[in-house]
Formats: sequence, C-alpha cells, structure tokens
Amino acid sequence: MLAETGLELLDKLINYWSVWETNADYYLTILAPAIVRGDSSHCLSEREKMIVAKLRDSLSPEEWSRLPELIAQRRAGTLKLLASDGQRKSESITAGQKRVRKLLAEANQRDEVEQVRRQQQHEASVRKEAARRKLLPILQSDFLGADDTFARDPDARFMGKAEYDLVKADFVREWSKNNTEKPLDQDQAAAVAATTGDIQVVARAGSGKTRTLVTRTIFLQHHCDVSPDKILLLAFNRSAAEHMMAELKSELNDHLPHVMTFHALAYALVHPEESLIYDDIPNEHLALRREVQEIVDEYVRSSEYSYRIRDLMLAHFRDDWEQIVDGKFQLPRDEFLAYRRSLPRESLGGDFIKSYGEKVIANALFEHDIEYTYEANYRWDGTNYRPDFMIRTGRYGGVIIEYFGLKGDPDYDTMSEEKREFWASQKGWKFLEFTPDDLLTYGAEGFTKLLIQELKAENIPCRRLSEDAIWEKVRARDPDCFSAAMTIFIQRCRKLNWSPEKLQRQAATHLALSWSEGEFIDIGSIIYRDYLDRLTSRGLEDFDGLMWEAIARIRAGKTRFIRRRGEEQGELSKLDFVMIDEFQDFTPAFAAMIDAIRSINPKVRFFGVGDDWQAINGFAGSDLKFFTDFHHYFQDASRLYIRTNYRSGKSIVSASNALMHGKGPGAKAHTQAYGRIEVYNLDEIQLSLREIETHHRDEITPAVLRLVRYFLDQGHDVVLLCRRNALPWYVDYKDNHSRRTRTLDCFLHHIRLYMPEKDRKRVTASTVHSYKGKESSAVILLDAVERSYPLIHPNWIFYRVFGDKISSIEEEERRLFY
Repeated sequence: MLAETGLELLDKLINYWSVWETNADYYLTILAPAIVRGDSSHCLSEREKMIVAKLRDSLSPEEWSRLPELIAQRRAGTLKLLASDGQRKSESITAGQKRVRKLLAEANQRDEVEQVRRQQQHEASVRKEAARRKLLPILQSDFLGADDTFARDPDARFMGKAEYDLVKADFVREWSKNNTEKPLDQDQAAAVAATTGDIQVVARAGSGKTRTLVTRTIFLQHHCDVSPDKILLLAFNRSAAEHMMAELKSELNDHLPHVMTFHALAYALVHPEESLIYDDIPNEHLALRREVQEIVDEYVRSSEYSYRIRDLMLAHFRDDWEQIVDGKFQLPRDEFLAYRRSLPRESLGGDFIKSYGEKVIANALFEHDIEYTYEANYRWDGTNYRPDFMIRTGRYGGVIIEYFGLKGDPDYDTMSEEKREFWASQKGWKFLEFTPDDLLTYGAEGFTKLLIQELKAENIPCRRLSEDAIWEKVRARDPDCFSAAMTIFIQRCRKLNWSPEKLQRQAATHLALSWSEGEFIDIGSIIYRDYLDRLTSRGLEDFDGLMWEAIARIRAGKTRFIRRRGEEQGELSKLDFVMIDEFQDFTPAFAAMIDAIRSINPKVRFFGVGDDWQAINGFAGSDLKFFTDFHHYFQDASRLYIRTNYRSGKSIVSASNALMHGKGPGAKAHTQAYGRIEVYNLDEIQLSLREIETHHRDEITPAVLRLVRYFLDQGHDVVLLCRRNALPWYVDYKDNHSRRTRTLDCFLHHIRLYMPEKDRKRVTASTVHSYKGKESSAVILLDAVERSYPLIHPNWIFYRVFGDKISSIEEEERRLFY
C-alpha cells in the first residue's frame, strides 16, 4: 500500500476538526501552533495523535513550522501541492523503476534457472536413456553381474535404484512370458529379478509364491546359466517339495536342481544308522507319540510315579485317566488278556474287524509275532482294493489272506474268483483263502494251527509268543492327550537342542502359575531324560535330533549330501543359491542349519519366501522372529512384497485385510469377482418337522446339509473346515460311536450318508491347520464361534517354560483365522 501524501493528511486533520464554524480561531491560533511546538497540554485523541504523527513525518521541517498557515490555505482551496509531496513522488517513481528493474532481473534469472533446469533434465533424460540402452545388453548377457557392472557406470546415477529395479523386473517379466508357461506379474518378476544379497519375499495368501520360486529357478538355469547342482530349494513338508519338483520337471525336464525338505537334507547329510521315529498325523502315523506313551505307561505302572501321574491326569487330563480305567490297563496279566480276547469286534492288535473269522486270523498272527496290515491299500485297476490281511516278505511281495465270509452268494463268489485271478497275476505274492467252513471243521484252535502251517509253508517266520510277551504288546494304548502334550513338550526341547540338564536349569528358574504346570514340567523333565536314553538304547532317532546332527556335520566341514541311493548328490560348499519356501515357519534348528551352510560357503545367496500373516506353527516350535527380523540373520538383506491374491474374491480379500489391519501391507484382489462371505446363525435356523424327526435335537447336521446341497447344486465342490478335529455341537450319529471317535472324519461320513452316492466325493472335511494352502470354491467353516477362534488350548500353560504366552497364542489364532 502507498504512503499517504501530506495533502491527504492535512485533509484528514481538517475533517477530524469538524466544528470550524465556532472553533476556527482555536484550531488555527492555539491548537495548531501548540502541535508545532510539541506542547502536550492540549489533550489530543488517539486518532488525532496518529494523524499528527504521520503528518510530521510527511512534511518538510519548513512546512511543519508553517502548519497553521498550510491548514488555512488548504481550507481556502489555494494549496494544491506540497513541495515534500512532489519530492516523494519523484523518489517513488525512482523506487518503482528500481523495483521494476529488480523484478525484471529476477524474472530473467528465473528464466535462466528454468533453462538450466530444462537443460539438466534433458541431459539427465539423455543419460538415463543411455543408461537404459547400456543396461539391456548387460541384463541379456550377464544378469547376475548387472548390479555390480551398472553400479560402476557413471550414467547409473541418472536412473536411480528404483527405476533400475523396475527395468530389471520388466526384463524378467518379458522373459517369463516368452520362455515359461506361466508368466509373472510385476511383483513376482521383481522378486525373481532380485539376485544381490539375501532376499526376503513377503507373499500374501494366494499370491503365487510357488510360481515365483519355480520361475526364479528356471530363470537362473536357463537365462543366467547357473548349473542345477548349484541350486537348492528347501520346503517344510514333503508335499510342498513334491509340488515344486513337479512344476520344475514340466519346464526343466531332467535338468533339475536339488529340491527337498530340511529333514530330507539332514538325512542326506547324516544317513543315520538309527531308525527314525516321527509323527505323520494326517496319515495316522504316530510312532513318536507311541514311543512317548510307552514311557508314560511305564511310569503309570510304577509305584513311585503312578499316583503323581494319576493326580495330574485327574486335574488336567481326566478323560485320559478314565480311558486307562475303562480299558482295564491296570488289571493283572491273565485278567487283562482274557478281557481283550473276549472283545467281539476288536483283535488283540487293536484292529476293529468285521467278523469272528477275521478276529481269529488277526489274533493268531498277533500271538505268533507276525507283522501284518489289516485292510491295507493296494491299487487294482485304478481303485483302492483292501485285502483282509497283507504280510510283506519284501518290498514287492508277500502273502495275502482273504476270509471269504459270504461263500454261496453269486456276486460275492464272482468277486472272490476275480481276487484269486488278480493275485495269481501278481509276481511275488502268494494268495491264501479261508471260509467259515474251515472254522466249523477245525474249531478256532485247529483253524489257527492250519493257518500257521500254511504260513510256514510260505517261509513266514512263526514264533508263538509267551503270555508275558503278548501282555507287553497288548497293553500298549492308543496315544492319549496326556502323551500328546508330553510329546509336544519333548519336541520343543529337541527343537531348541536342550539337554536334560538345560531343561532342569530352565525349570529351576521358571515360576509356575499352578500346581499342574509345575508337576507337568517336573514329570516332563524325567520323561525327557528317559526318552533320550530310550533313543540310544533302542537305536532310534527323531527328526529334531537328526537336524542337530546334520548341523554339527556341516560345521565340521562334512557338506556332501547323497540321496536316492546315490542317484542324487550335492555339495553345500559349492551352492550359489538356496531358496526357502514357507520361511515364516522357521525353527531355531532351521536357522542354525542356514547359518552353518553360510559358515562353510560365504558366497551363497539366500532367498526366503513366506508370509508373516500365515505363521501358524508356533505350537510346533517355529519362531516368527526369524521372519520379522530377517535383516538380523541374513546379509545385505532386502525385503520385497508379492501382494496380488489370485485365489479369492474381492470381499474375501477385503475381509482378510481388515482382520490383519495394522500388521503390514495388505493383499490386493486380482479378480473382479466379488465373492461371498455369509454368516449363518444356528440359533436362527428354523428346522422343518421332517428335519426335527430325522435329526432329533441335532441342529448342525440339517443346517450343513442345506448348505452343502445349495453349493453342490450351484456346481461347487465343498470342504467342511473345523478348528479342532471334532465339532463343538451336538450331533445325532444314530450309532454307538463313543465320544472319543466323533472326529471330523466321522462327521463327514455322517453327512455323506444323507447324500446321493454321486455327490459324496464332492464333499470333504479338514481341520483348518491341515487345509492351509489348499482351496475350494465353497468353504463351510463349521465352528465360526468365539470358543473356537481364538482357541486357547488349556495345555498352553505347560509350554510357558519355552516362552509361550497368551498374547502370542492369540496372534497366532488370528493368523490361523486369516
């Protein structure tokens, strides 16, 4: 804003002194002269003071001394210009010109700066394009060396790392489109392109982590000329390893890298003389748990510990103690064996057989210490055929025993004849058959002698066991919850490589929250020591012990591994790349093995793919810290994300992201299909009269049948998922299933009974844990209730000594639900 002129200020003062008709003499002869003199005896208003102050600054000294005169002339209209105003105007014009010149100079300077900036941009663009042109041949001829080569290029700084990585990813993406059956998306291509340092890839559910691993392997071999024997892919279970191997075979034919589980690598390094014991729960192989239970049973029968174990079971495992009592496992030998032989449908070996004749055969084999399998699977024209009894004498041969109980029925006789012809054509197998007539003719004792005689003729060793030996075999129980909890306790110790002394030191400093916890740890410490002694004395080993032995061998420089009787051989010290699937499930032993490999092979590069949102195996000893703190355990580490979900609809991806909000970048849905998530409240379902009559008080069965029927009619296969291996609802099974046999498989069988034969195989069932990584177009979560998610198992308290706590369990339950 321009300053007011002297004339403008005179006008303001004249206007403010508004009573000129009566006060003109006062204004001109008294007040104005007093103002000039600086006489403050006259009280001026704040407004007057402000005008006077500005006026004094505006007028020259000579003009200021003539203030009364100037006021009078201005009122009379004779004062048109003040000399001071003219001077300021001239000065103002000069200042304005200076400002204009300054503005013009600044504008010119800005133009020059803009020109320089544009020139620099142009030069940078030219240099960047030059860098890109130089980069593409490098990526084509020496992809693995591109990072080092490009870093030395003076034009590299014009591209920047982000754009450089983008160019590499675009190159890989184009390569995969032209050279593989399954092209990559941008995130997957960036992961494949990352070859410097150790790489962590966070792959959200359904984002194609296996495709990324497989394509990276193919790219390394085909484009980067990496020899397959310098690449090792490690998986956490056999099915994952087999899946990767199958994918690689379709692209690489016989030029395959090493693909195996961590435990398979350990075995290939150690080749243990001991027999390995392990649990494979989905396939009902529970050798490890049975070994632990045998130790538990010895203590149950001991005078020193029986009462302690009884009290602990009654406090925390009451059902297990009732099983011991119900099964007569504490009876004297003869009473116990008489009881077991009297069971109508169960053999001495624990098989649930279909007829009395089969029971006689099963007991005869058991009592003569003959290893057999009841109703073993055997492929026949593409279907599973289950012969009554199979006794193997080698890998591809043995004796088959069939008990034809329905002789005389035309269809049954035809099938029996087909079985005779089938086994006659199977090289190495001998077929024995018996009928109820044999039992009638010889009686049970004579029939047994006949059976043993025929087996001896086939060179089957037959040795009648003593009653004591039979008792030792029969009184072995099916693994119970107590033994399962103790097995987990032992496995956790093994995964940490704790000695009994280390466990005792930990227990001594651990503050138990209850009597049960302290007693379990105390008894567990004793059983753990016996377990280790048992492994040594019986020539046994478990997978955790095998892992730590392999780690010790690697650190000692014994790095050659051999598999499949020498068909596959490898050398850890010569590996260039190790790629790890499901990295979020790392255990201390796996981390130690990786560290051991690096100790003897510092140049090896690691590539771990996993998802911290899918870490659900903490109960088995995995530790998420190896994933979240990747940079602490690996060298020159970088993290990439694969986020596009190719499996699920938008609503499902959105819901899962909401569940994991605040815990890292979420997934993105690939499909535009919205998907469906529906919640059915069992309390709101109105059953029909027919459903009530059919299922009585059972509400879950008709509800599931309705949903299954709806989805099947829509063309979807259905999977029934449950948090535990049993439903938290009442089910009317309409038979004599005991509470302990009401598993998920039992419920599936129950549901299928109400369905047409053609639809039954379209419905399957699984626990949530076991179904990880699988998919179905229709999923029914049978137990979406608070008591199942989160499920805080009461046994968790026994693992506090390993650092378990409620908060970490709840987070794992969240991930499981995700």
